Amino acid sequence: DVSNNIVLQELDCSHNQLTSLDMSDNTALRRLRCDYNQLISLDVSNNIVLQELRCSHNQLNSLDVSGCSALTRLSCYDNQLTSLDVSNNIVLQELDCSHNQLTLLDVSGCSALTRLFCYDNQLTSLDVFGCSVLFVVWCFKNQLTSLDVSECTSLQELSCSSNQLTALDISHNTKLSKLMCSGNPGNGAVFPVTAWFDNNSIPIGEVPYRSFSYDFTSRNWKYGGHIVRIDYRKTK
Repeated sequence: DVSNNIVLQELDCSHNQLTSLDMSDNTALRRLRCDYNQLISLDVSNNIVLQELRCSHNQLNSLDVSGCSALTRLSCYDNQLTSLDVSNNIVLQELDCSHNQLTLLDVSGCSALTRLFCYDNQLTSLDVFGCSVLFVVWCFKNQLTSLDVSECTSLQELSCSSNQLTALDISHNTKLSKLMCSGNPGNGAVFPVTAWFDNNSIPIGEVPYRSFSYDFTSRNWKYGGHIVRIDYRKTK
């Protein structure tokens, strides 16, 4: 029982068999790690100075972080979350909510966000509008029919494979060095990608600000009984 320890700033209780955890009295808490438990309830509603929360590998079907206005890192992957509201977490820098049951995710208010991992959900909508410093997005294995990354001008790595995308526009993402987009339907034969380059001028060589070379999807894939090939089309 840590409820009486009102000056507690850090707690790591991961790898146990906890089913509930109430930190509402620990208002000085800055870092909490409680992953690899059996949590079905987690109360951090009063933890206004909490900066880091790791609650992955539990059984949470809801998580209220609206009161955690100082939160910069949130890792809640591998739970049973059906919704996640981060609209009040405006200083959030890293978010990993993969392996849940989310259908909608709006991080448009998180202007400090740099890393977003939301793969293996049921997302039909992902709003990253205004995320100008976001440089990694992994949103593969969802049900997205559209994806607007035009505001993500710092984006360096995008993985959006295995969705329902019919096209993709990366013409504003000139810092992009890695793109994975296979497993989307396209128009049944072609997956059109509007870029700052075309099929005849795909960037090659090492990226000046990264340690690896340009890696853009170019292979074919099967979808709905058809062979789909990528078609890079230069923006006009």
